[in-house]
Amino acid sequence: KAAAKKPFFLYLALTAPHTPIAPSKEWRGKSDLGDYGDFVMQVDGTVGEVLAALDQAGIASNTLVIATSDNGCSPAAGVTSLEKQGHFPSAQFRGYKSDIWDGGHRLPFIARWPGKVKAGTTSDALICLGDLMATCAELVDAKLPDHAGEDSVSILPALLDASKPVRENIVSHSINGRFAIR
Repeated sequence: KAAAKKPFFLYLALTAPHTPIAPSKEWRGKSDLGDYGDFVMQVDGTVGEVLAALDQAGIASNTLVIATSDNGCSPAAGVTSLEKQGHFPSAQFRGYKSDIWDGGHRLPFIARWPGKVKAGTTSDALICLGDLMATCAELVDAKLPDHAGEDSVSILPALLDASKPVRENIVSHSINGRFAIR
């Protein structure tokens, strides 16, 4: 418990559900969507374990947890097969990982911070993962050097009030060199 009173930063980069798609033995066959579905369930289970550990340690109310991904679903997941089974990993959006379209750049972003981020809310705020740099700096009251994170915007206002916009546009880049502005 004494260690729980000290501030900490944990960056937990799960390899799942990235390629290679390899769910552990414990998770194989858990979904009806094959290895990829099982791998996604494994990620959900792992995040659940982290949240439970924070709860058990009594520090959940003072801990911001962000669960997100780097891109949309990889075609290596067998997208055609998933869609034939009624699962659309990009929802209604066009494209997948590495594409310039929304399916390649829209991704899950879930925040839990009891008492700060209102449970069950959604936001239409336009953000990008690069914004986490300015957000973390604001959270710890640190000033970034002039040439660090020039494009990073703190999303703290949107986390605390889902109706608050934080930026007007984002420039995206695809694997084949195409750019888009949103």
